[in-house]
Amino acid sequence: MAEPTSWRPEVVLDVEVRGGSVVLVLENTGTACAYRPRVRFDPEVVGLGGELAVSKLRIWTSLAVLRPGRAVEVLLGSVADTDQRFTAQIDYADVDGRSYAVTLGHDLRVYHELPQPF
Repeated sequence: MAEPTSWRPEVVLDVEVRGGSVVLVLENTGTACAYRPRVRFDPEVVGLGGELAVSKLRIWTSLAVLRPGRAVEVLLGSVADTDQRFTAQIDYADVDGRSYAVTLGHDLRVYHELPQPF
């Protein structure tokens, strides 16, 4: 009997804007643990006003597990300083070793149009 697709990990990399700051959010929105989640960026993502190579942080390559509902957040910088476009290739596995992959494109320039708090 095949396992229903609803009982599997589903890892995404999303972007949130909070009070003028941009945050990258790696989250398992699925119903099972994601093992060895890995994120590769193209091109390199730089944050904190050009001071930090965010895409080179070990968090993207060293997690052992990301349980359901768990999110890892990384501050990218202020909306005013983020005008990058990138793709994120996310690879992970389930408990049985089945591999999953998703590629998401992000254009951070769209957040410049949002009204920002003072």
